Amino acid sequence: MTNKTISINDCWNTIGVWGDQSPRCSRLKEIIHCHNCEIYSQAGSQLLDRKTEDSYLLEWRNNLCEPRKEDNLDSVSALVFRMGDEWFALESKLVNEITHCDKHHTLPHVNNKILRGLVNVNGELVLNISLGFLFKIDKGVEKNKNTRERYIIISDGKENFAFPVTEVKEIIHYNNHNIETTPSTINNDSSCFIKGILQYNDIDIGIIDSDLVFSALHKNI
Repeated sequence: MTNKTISINDCWNTIGVWGDQSPRCSRLKEIIHCHNCEIYSQAGSQLLDRKTEDSYLLEWRNNLCEPRKEDNLDSVSALVFRMGDEWFALESKLVNEITHCDKHHTLPHVNNKILRGLVNVNGELVLNISLGFLFKIDKGVEKNKNTRERYIIISDGKENFAFPVTEVKEIIHYNNHNIETTPSTINNDSSCFIKGILQYNDIDIGIIDSDLVFSALHKNI
């Protein structure tokens, strides 16, 4: 069934919205813009209230009835970042914020290489941890002089942690079946916290096992 043509007074298409055309609507001097006119509002209401065509409903029904593609069921969103010369990815759902933290506060009488101290993040003091030390990663050689160390704020639902990284790259999406086994050449300390390796744009990215990382943080802090 096809809807009947709706008769709409679209006077703004002939006299100009701002009235800078000729002929000029005499009411524009008072209301300034057609958005303030009841004729314009009535036309919008007519379009929104018109009956939906059966073909439109059928198209949406068919779209919604289509089964989800299997490729998307296993899709994971992750944030890619670099520590030293090595690339890693952490699930996006664990990341609260990426920020610059210029003020770092050390904790007196605390001799813990993993716990660096506290950082102020939007007025909240957050535990400043060294993921690089936990993974035993060297700082490496700076590849891009324009990159500036940033802090990634993560949470396990119980505690927030902030850790510095050399570079934040992007958000990627991958499927778990694309992850390859961690090669023996990977640092043994790092490999303990890595599920596997993902090759992405000619970069080998270590997929971090967040459960193991959070467990280690709670144990060592």
